Amino acid sequence: MNQETDHPQTMPEVKVLDQLNEAFYQVYIFRAALEMEVFAKVATGEDTSEQMAAKEGWDPVGTRMLLDDLCCLKLLERDGPRYRLVPESECYLLPEKPAYWGRLLLSEFNWEGNGGLAEAIRTGRRPIRYSATTPEVVDTWIACYARRWSAPDAYQEQSDELWRTLGIQARDGLRVLDVACGPAPRSLALAGCHPGVGVTLLDWEPILQRARRVAGTLGVEKQVKTIAGDLWSVDYGLDQFDAIYLGNITHFFGPEENARLFRKAHVALVRGGVLVISAARRDDPSLGVTLLWLYAVSASGAAYDFGEYKSMLERAGFSHVEDVNHQQIKAVRA
Repeated sequence: MNQETDHPQTMPEVKVLDQLNEAFYQVYIFRAALEMEVFAKVATGEDTSEQMAAKEGWDPVGTRMLLDDLCCLKLLERDGPRYRLVPESECYLLPEKPAYWGRLLLSEFNWEGNGGLAEAIRTGRRPIRYSATTPEVVDTWIACYARRWSAPDAYQEQSDELWRTLGIQARDGLRVLDVACGPAPRSLALAGCHPGVGVTLLDWEPILQRARRVAGTLGVEKQVKTIAGDLWSVDYGLDQFDAIYLGNITHFFGPEENARLFRKAHVALVRGGVLVISAARRDDPSLGVTLLWLYAVSASGAAYDFGEYKSMLERAGFSHVEDVNHQQIKAVRA
């Protein structure tokens, strides 16, 4: 009697591996569609596979199968021989729309250097394809913020809750610096709560151009000043601000760099002023699979836990360092 045959070993399910395998297929299909501008072509009337293949000179079989797979991905719908955009594709995948995501997605499909991530981890040589904190990638960041540029008021409720949680109340004379601000939904929402709040936005000029438009949309442009430049070279001043917001920037830097950045913030705050850090955290239970992306697109960045941030902040002179919801850190200048 063969014991192994009579009592077969129970094999674990491979659900996770199946999901990963399927994800690879989805990415390749989606990338091809973006590179070929399929969604724009459907929008302009090339809404059958025969029409599209004939007009573009593409292989008819491959064109039909691509369109059918996009229906399986729920990015297109089919009615007989005709294909049409779904609302998500119409909003985010047409180049002329303000919330277009195609440019960002095409940029990010190869962030790990087409298999170069393993070698980077072995050797420590990084960034792999680009550094996320250099002006050369400003267009990528503009595309990343597309939804926030186009609908800034949608973030008002989230922002109000953030400031309440942090204990920072909009009031006359409150001065806020938003470093590497992007579309600045948090600080501009605070300005919208009181006409006496003044906000200074710091980022590269192409991003500030859009941030000013967002401020105009929200009706707070008269409360906003802007400083164009790199966060390392710009002088934040002495005793200038009641609050400084560092949103999604510190995870691109190493501990020594962050300590230097925190020292700049420390001297720019008034006594009792508050530094707020929002960043990807190792100890955030809601964090998705983004840690190695941070590694790949920076020379020294990483996700840190609260204890590591606390150490960096205390070295910079901050006291009363507080963990807020595993997502924000609040530090006070004594």
